[in-house]
Order: sequence, then structure tokens, then C-alpha cells
Amino acid sequence: MKITAAELAAIVSGKLFGDEDIVLTGVSGLSVAKESEISFLENLKYLSEALKSRAGIIFIANDMDISQFTNKNIIKVPNPKYAYSVVLSIIEKERLNLEKRNIHFSAFIANSVKIGVNVYIGQNVVIETGTKIDDNARIFPNVYIGNNVKIGRDCLIYPNVFIGDYTEIGNRVIIHPGAVIGGDGFGFTTTNEKKMQKVPQIGKVEVGDDVEVGANTTVDRATVDVTKIGNGTKVDNLVQIAHNVRIGENCVVVAQVGISGSTYLGNNVTIGGQAGLVGHLRIGNDVMIAAQSGVTRNIKDFEKVGGNPIAPIKQSIKIRALMRKLPEIYRNLKMIKKNLGGR
Repeated sequence: MKITAAELAAIVSGKLFGDEDIVLTGVSGLSVAKESEISFLENLKYLSEALKSRAGIIFIANDMDISQFTNKNIIKVPNPKYAYSVVLSIIEKERLNLEKRNIHFSAFIANSVKIGVNVYIGQNVVIETGTKIDDNARIFPNVYIGNNVKIGRDCLIYPNVFIGDYTEIGNRVIIHPGAVIGGDGFGFTTTNEKKMQKVPQIGKVEVGDDVEVGANTTVDRATVDVTKIGNGTKVDNLVQIAHNVRIGENCVVVAQVGISGSTYLGNNVTIGGQAGLVGHLRIGNDVMIAAQSGVTRNIKDFEKVGGNPIAPIKQSIKIRALMRKLPEIYRNLKMIKKNLGGR
């Protein structure tokens, strides 16, 4: 990356205070940034670092007073972290564009596979019959893509990903290393002899546009019908999404969450790390579920819940605070009982 401060301000729709001709070539944290690098200040507890920083440009919020930033180049923006992410996206795009766009000789690609223009397919990739890969996709080494899969434009499929038969992936999707999209759902039934009988999983997975799936996350194909992740949803590492789950648009599912089969999530749902959701629930729109929650009931639109079992978030916080006092409460109760003549 090589950009002037004036050009940068235009890209992030910010207001520049300082030298508009300074040339910027990278990004870094406030404490280690150099004169040619960009940084940002979002949390005011890092204000002292910002005031000492050598960064060539610092993004700050529109409502901050710049008078304290003596002899520093500042760009005011509505959201400093977002502006910083725009710069990171530019750098990432440049990095990816340096990679060769070709098909490695060691890749196995079935004859009926359709591949768009400007596609990269790395070493030891396997792509089975009937699959279609759209323009500008990048498929890194050791990826397996099953039969009749559809992969949209500008997708990034990192190494060691498994994509099962009939999976449909939208445009600009990122799938991180080790993810399994379209493995069998966990479906079994018990016979009269109390033996476990496998229920074949013959459905598929649909992943919308602009979705990101974290490393070693699993998205099971449906028993029948579809397991679905909506447009814009971001799924962290080590998440389990079971068969026939449907996740709406622009949701955030944090690491180690488990969502059991046939549970439906609305749009703009946020689930904190290590939360567990039982099956066949209906979670509304704009819901927030705190980390390590145990969700055993339906949740209405706009609810904020936490705890195990879940309760409204303020009540859940009070319960957890009270639990710390249980030994003291128990001792007091024993003393009261003793004073009343009880044993």
C-alpha cells in the first residue's frame, strides 16, 4: 500500500487535520507505529499511547478534541475502528492480488466442473462432478469440494476445508482452515432392541453472500431440506451448527457456540462464546445471548438474556452476583436456625 493522507481521508470519508501529502505505507498499533503507518484510537484508555504515538495518521472519533494532539496528523471519522478496517481491507486485497491465479497441476478436477475466470486452485485440491466455481474464487491447497457444489464470486476457501455434496455458497464468502461445510448431521433413532439406527442425512447447506465461517467450525447438512446461514452472518472458530438450523442475516456467532438441530435464528442475533442452544427453538430478531448461556426456550425479538438456564440479562447478572454470597447466606441461615432452637 502507498497512499497520501489526503487520499486516505477521501477513502474513509474523514476530515484531515495535518499534512495532506504525507505518504503512508502500512498500519500498526499506537505504541509501535512508525511515521509512515496508520493507527486508530477508539478506547480512551489508550489516549496516552495515542498522544505519544509516532504514527503518520491516527483515526479518531468526530467528537474528540484535536487540540491535545500536538504536531500529529489526525483524520476524524464517525467510527475509527471501521475506518481502520477499511485500510486493512485494502492491504489484504493487495496481498491476495499478488497471488498467482492459476490451477495447480496436482489438483484433481472432474471433467464436468465449470470454473470462472481469474480463479486460483491450489495444490492437491479435489473438485468432484457437477460443481461450479464462479469468477475470482481462491481455493487454497488440500480443499475437498464434493459433487454439484456451487461456489460464488470472490470467495476465499482456505486450506483443509471440506465442502460436501450439493452445498451452495454465495458471493464473497470466506471459509477458514479446517471448516466442514456439509458433513452429516447427527441423526439417529432407537430401534425396539434399543440399538441406534443412523438416519441418513440427504439434505444440503446454503451459505449466503458475505458470510464468514471460522476455523474448525462445522455446519451439518440437513436431514432433508436445508441448513442455512443468511447473508452477512459471521461465525467464529469452533462453532457447531447442527442439521436443519437456519440462521438469519447479519448475525454474530462467537467461538464454541453449539446450536442444536432445527433451531431458527432471526436477523441481527448475537450469541456469546460457549453458549448452547437446544433443538427446535425459535430465536427472534435483534436478540443478544450472553456467553456461556444455556438456551432452552424460545426468545422474542429484542430480548437480551444470559445464564443457565437463561433469564433477562439484568436478572442473570444479579443471580450470578448473589451466587458468590451463597456460603455466607448459608452460614447466616444456620445461625438463625440455631438461635431459634433448631438443629
